Amino acid sequence: MSVSPFLSDALFVCAHPDDGEILAGGMMARMAEQGRRVILADATRGEMGTRGSADERAIEAANAAVILGVERVNLGLPDGGIGRDLEASTRAVVSAIREHRPRLVFTHTGGDHHPDHNAIHEATRRAFFNSNVLKYDTGQERHAARRLYYFWSHRTNLPPRIDFIADVTATWEKKMAALRAHRSQVAGTGYQGAETFLTSDLFWHRIEARFGYFGSLINVRYGEPYLAEGALRIDDPLSLADAAE
Repeated sequence: MSVSPFLSDALFVCAHPDDGEILAGGMMARMAEQGRRVILADATRGEMGTRGSADERAIEAANAAVILGVERVNLGLPDGGIGRDLEASTRAVVSAIREHRPRLVFTHTGGDHHPDHNAIHEATRRAFFNSNVLKYDTGQERHAARRLYYFWSHRTNLPPRIDFIADVTATWEKKMAALRAHRSQVAGTGYQGAETFLTSDLFWHRIEARFGYFGSLINVRYGEPYLAEGALRIDDPLSLADAAE
């Protein structure tokens, strides 16, 4: 009997603590509820954030991971400087891929408003390839993940295309609870600090409107949009959910 090369089902590589919850929390929670092993890798500790210390944010991130049902790790890259040494950032992601040996890898799209988002996008694209290169040495066995997907992360722009939208209606409340666990960062949690985009009065409204819009495209209440690297294989079109039901 052959042994599966996979130790996990999905690795989500996100620039900062709370990025994963905002952009892909519904998908992660849904996978976890289905019994999938999901790894959420924060590239940085969010130490450059306007609010909250790195230690506070680590506790918040751990609490959010429990709510989502995922395992959380940190790659230790510099907040605000992921792109400063792209090779070091790529190597960190390669090490994570080889350690957790996922079937699928998810990360930010490029062309984002945030430099760290763009940098971790490029580092993960490179790492997806290099993790299976024998002579790219990290002291670990090489690993070939099967697919690379991107969650749309630009704050205001719409994606140029959408390859699929995940129905996250059933896990929406869990996604919101995980996001509220980042109490130093978001509005309405009683944490005192300087104002940011996430603490504005409109923040929760914009979250509701954003994912409600994508949900409306597939005739559900909430949806998360994703892009795929390469073409998606669909052998049986009739097996796809009908967005017009």
